[in-house]
Amino acid sequence: MNLLDIANSKMTFLLLTVLCAVTSAYKITQLKVPLYADPRRAVELSCHFIMDNYELHSVKLYRDLDEIFRYNPSQKPQIHLYNVTGVMVQGGECESEWCLVRVMPDPEATQAAYTCEISTEGPKFMIARETKQMTVVALPELDPVITGAPRLLKPGEEALLKCTSDYSLPPSDINWYIDDELQKPVAWFRTELSEPQPGGLQSSSRVLRLKMPPETTGTLRVQCEAVLMVEPLVVRDTSAIVTLLSQTQLSKYVSKAEINTGHAVNIAIVWTLNNFFNVI
Repeated sequence: MNLLDIANSKMTFLLLTVLCAVTSAYKITQLKVPLYADPRRAVELSCHFIMDNYELHSVKLYRDLDEIFRYNPSQKPQIHLYNVTGVMVQGGECESEWCLVRVMPDPEATQAAYTCEISTEGPKFMIARETKQMTVVALPELDPVITGAPRLLKPGEEALLKCTSDYSLPPSDINWYIDDELQKPVAWFRTELSEPQPGGLQSSSRVLRLKMPPETTGTLRVQCEAVLMVEPLVVRDTSAIVTLLSQTQLSKYVSKAEINTGHAVNIAIVWTLNNFFNVI
């Protein structure tokens, strides 16, 4: 074998050694943290990892900077749980390539970063970490409800409509639209919040004053929108149709009745108008 062959053999051996070192590594393969957590239900967090030729020293889970879970396979007991402000740790379990932790989030702490950290045995104690965010939020299960919406508005009349959202965390913002035009809130009709329910959930409500414009006919579409200010936004809405009756339409029925005279005709006028409104 000549010198060139020897050099090539050494280079090949070196490359193989480097490749082995690269492919044989400890790392976190997946950290499962839900984007949203309902404060009424426990949440499962899991950390998946591979060690290859390294020996596992520990797996730790942090909420922000606070340690809430630790797994040491060489110690007894192997698992330690730590309750901190903002979360209650209910339990956990580990296998050779993953750990799972169950936590009950605190509704007062709306968002936190959860970090999984794995480390190798000494003397180097090399570390790998991965972090994901989780937001405590309870999504509304139902559309908002509109109450007080009349089927008919006559000239000069007005109505107070109320929109009430489903319970959620955080509570929803309420927007009113009339024929797709956003209505600006006024100080005396601001959004009101209900008393907190279990888990901190609240319902929102807001009143809209709807006034009949003069000499207007047709229909109005009023829409209530409940917006949960999270990322991405969660929007639920509902709408109602109000029929507008103008003064001209009222006068048409009155003028027909004026053709006749007498007390009986006056009764007929009242009967006709009442039945007209009932039909509509």
